[in-house]
Amino acid sequence: MNRENKFRLPAQAGWSLRNIRTRTWLILGAVGVVILGLMAWAGIAILFWLWGQAPSVSEAGKRLAGEAVTQIEQVAPGLKEQVGQWLPGLGEAAPVSDVSGTDVGPVPRYPGLVRSQFTREGQTVEVRYAGRAPFDMVLAHYVKGFAAANYAQEVLSATSEGEQHRFRRGQESIDLALLRSQGGLLELRLKLSPQ
Repeated sequence: MNRENKFRLPAQAGWSLRNIRTRTWLILGAVGVVILGLMAWAGIAILFWLWGQAPSVSEAGKRLAGEAVTQIEQVAPGLKEQVGQWLPGLGEAAPVSDVSGTDVGPVPRYPGLVRSQFTREGQTVEVRYAGRAPFDMVLAHYVKGFAAANYAQEVLSATSEGEQHRFRRGQESIDLALLRSQGGLLELRLKLSPQ
């Protein structure tokens, strides 16, 4: 009797499943496919969101590491140079906000660069920017921008550490200096001088 009861329940369940109409199975299948599609969409959306957060998390980590090195430097002078030998660029933090002043020239600022210095002496204006950006892309951005504004370009110097260019249009001259640092920080200097 016990053995009969053991097999009766699965047999009844199988019989009940066979009696469900095809239309019901199709509806259940469609609902299952929709749920799986929504789960896949949610997974992809979460991955894209995490991918978008990676640069800000990375920058925040670098900033915190730089602050930690600064605090340690106050306690143990000379340690920053030693850490700089092991981990280049760790103590070198990119500025996070613009100083007062205005941008120079007809070319819009390269995204990611922050105005770190502004100086006006008579008719001469010098602006410095700093940030983490690919050297070649920043240089190409400014060369193309000045060319589009009808400035003539002249290369003054070029080394593995940086380049200096002069752009002229009429009586206006803008000197551009683009410098690399060991930690990947980039410095851009624009100097506007009337002739």
